[in-house]
Amino acid sequence: MRKIRILIADDQPVVCEGLKVILQLEEDFEVVGICSNGQEAMESCRGFQPDIVLMDARMPVMDGIAAAREITRLFPDCKVLMLTTFNERQLVVNSIQSGVSGFLLKDMQPDDVCRAIREVHAGGAVLHPDVTRIVMEQAVCNSAEPLAIEGYGDKLDQLSSREKEVMRLIGRGLSNAEIAAELYITEGTVKNHVSSLLAKCQLRDRTQLALLAQKNMT
Repeated sequence: MRKIRILIADDQPVVCEGLKVILQLEEDFEVVGICSNGQEAMESCRGFQPDIVLMDARMPVMDGIAAAREITRLFPDCKVLMLTTFNERQLVVNSIQSGVSGFLLKDMQPDDVCRAIREVHAGGAVLHPDVTRIVMEQAVCNSAEPLAIEGYGDKLDQLSSREKEVMRLIGRGLSNAEIAAELYITEGTVKNHVSSLLAKCQLRDRTQLALLAQKNMT
């Protein structure tokens, strides 16, 4: 099995080394590099070709948000997972708008971080439960194009009852595994429903699905 290639970007060496030790204990992970700022992370993506960049939001030279915007633009197959100690409203929203696939806090348990990496690598998106509400509340009233979701009533009417159930749970911030347990279906079935929802609603990613669900299915 091909391992998930991970690049760590954080300006605190202790954090980098700690994450490296934790991640390398997983058989399906390979830490391919460590960077101390966003500029290094962007340059390292060219050489290391990581699947996932585990990135701190606030770093010198180039911060994580700016780096994430460039990485997702230049390397569309690479997913960025923001990992930070901060959960300020604007920081979270700016991170999502930059194209990241997840936003985690550094107080998460190692198992949860590993689970999030696998979820993002599989095509999902992950938000720490503590920041989900912040993202949703800000995003639904934000007029900026990446988070503005209007005029989807007809598309929602075309969804099956099961698809609506899945979408409602996505809006609550549940992962595919958690949705599968909640609905007593397989995780593969959940992934199929998510793909169908994205196609029917003509949305870019799981985050936009969550925003749409939060605004229309609460």
